Amino acid sequence: MAHKIFKKSCVVLLLLCLFCEAYSQETINITSFGGSPNSYSDVIPAINRALGYCKGKKNITIHFPKGRYDFFPREGSSNTVGMSVYKQNGVTIDGGDSEFIFHGKMQIANVDSSTNIALRNFTVDWDRPFTSQCQVVGVTDTYLDVKIDREAYPYQIEKDTIQFTGEGWKLPVLKMYGTLYDKLNKEVVYNTWDAPLGNIFQNKAEQLAGGVVRFHGKPNIKPEIGTYVALFHIRYGNVGVYIQNSKDVLLQDVKIYYTLGFGLRGERTENITMRNASICVNDQKGRVFSCAADATNFVNCKGVIKVENCAHTGQGDDFINIHGRNMAINKIAGPSTVEFKDARLTTVGDSVWFINKTTAQRGEIRVVSSVKKNKDNYALTFTSPVPSNVNAGDFAENKTWTAGLELRRCKVLKRNRARGLLVTTPKRVVIEDNYFRTAGTAILIEGDLNFWFEAGATTNLQIKNNVFENCLTSGNKNGNRGEWGEAVITITPSHQPQNSSTEPYHKNIRITNNQFKVFDAPLVRAVSVRGLYFDNNRIVKTEKYAPYTWQKSAFLLDGCREVEITRNKLDDKYATRDVAISHMENSDVKIPDGLFKVNLNATR
Repeated sequence: MAHKIFKKSCVVLLLLCLFCEAYSQETINITSFGGSPNSYSDVIPAINRALGYCKGKKNITIHFPKGRYDFFPREGSSNTVGMSVYKQNGVTIDGGDSEFIFHGKMQIANVDSSTNIALRNFTVDWDRPFTSQCQVVGVTDTYLDVKIDREAYPYQIEKDTIQFTGEGWKLPVLKMYGTLYDKLNKEVVYNTWDAPLGNIFQNKAEQLAGGVVRFHGKPNIKPEIGTYVALFHIRYGNVGVYIQNSKDVLLQDVKIYYTLGFGLRGERTENITMRNASICVNDQKGRVFSCAADATNFVNCKGVIKVENCAHTGQGDDFINIHGRNMAINKIAGPSTVEFKDARLTTVGDSVWFINKTTAQRGEIRVVSSVKKNKDNYALTFTSPVPSNVNAGDFAENKTWTAGLELRRCKVLKRNRARGLLVTTPKRVVIEDNYFRTAGTAILIEGDLNFWFEAGATTNLQIKNNVFENCLTSGNKNGNRGEWGEAVITITPSHQPQNSSTEPYHKNIRITNNQFKVFDAPLVRAVSVRGLYFDNNRIVKTEKYAPYTWQKSAFLLDGCREVEITRNKLDDKYATRDVAISHMENSDVKIPDGLFKVNLNATR
């Protein structure tokens, strides 16, 4: 009996030791490595020394006493990284509610080949970002007058052309965006898109009194006095937080007020969580902008991307974009070898689907045995012969690196250009308990074989318990590509159905228990979906904006199968009842309660 008791005690002791080892957390202070708050000196050397101490250890927190810490670029570098986390395990960088200030062309953080990494409790900003802004104070058919805070956004007028200056740089205004924000709540102005003022900021500039600059020429539109204009000097510059080849990465209680490109980008990483971590406008500085591209962008990740309690604002593109890559086949180079135009995120051991260009359907699977980068392409060799029906012009999609998404309790607002969520992935997606008030479409589900080549035909997507309020103020007015979406929820893969028997691209999309507060007709635009359910939603008509959209029907469906629209509650003021269909049969749509009516072969 004593022997058994001793044996059990040893087991308990061993488990207790393992538990303590797993959860014991060493904390080191950045001041021990030369970092000093509010010193305005470069903190990067101290961070590098602290991270060097962490090498080979687990469960270490690098703590920053609360204060301001400055990050400076290396001389001659165009991409100095502020926090470079490489081959680490169990490291937390805790800012202690500090302010991290960056200077020049820099990247906030790079997490590479690491596991169990957390970034938490800090804000990030640039004293002088690579974006400026102004406010309209006068407009006619021959000029635009704007007021610029020259201290915040220094500039020079040289040979009648405005050049903005910063820490070691001088740049013009890009024609690309020039997004307009209203003077009251700094939302994207109704019915404006990219470059709404045309090329006015490239025209002759004249300095007037009182900090006003006059740009000569005729603006495309006449904005209201007081309208803010975001002036971009760089596009798709350095990523803010870059996460690659890693696993289990957390951002928590973080605010990133500016980056030169994407706010956060994840590649080939398993499980990324953003919890109360936003890329957002610095309202205290009176800004209307944050990062220059998507707030968050995830390509060929796996596991689950979790986004909770985030409110991205001011970004130059979408709230989130999660997708894979459709890799275009240049030629079949051998029995087991294929040359691709671009296969940079696929490597040895990955499984890929082959995709027929015409049908857009996933076909047979092969496993990569070698990758060779040539001058103009990537040669992938597989462990078994390439299917005989695969040809040049077809595509492949990485099956191994596809991620699910859980997005909850977020605010997706009308304070950034373009759309809200872009989601194309075959894994489970849950979009739940969020508030949408977007300039463009709130949720866009694509799958692209002809432009961006973003992959990921859906198989299990749930949109539930959300509020969509007055979305689509800058949606598709004329059906142009440069406009920002056809309906509140838009499902538009590049695959075009040919007839009523074409097999759809997407599968199993459920839109349930949501509230749609809409000023215009379009609720859903869907192309090529099998299993589309719009169930138990409430539609309320608002009078906030004037109707204008290209789509005049509540639902515009093309090549969809097994569609069910049922148990919805409609405000009497919402008079649209059309379900416009093409490349479909009436039997493809079930409306048991008869609240909506099918209009066969309609285009709009």
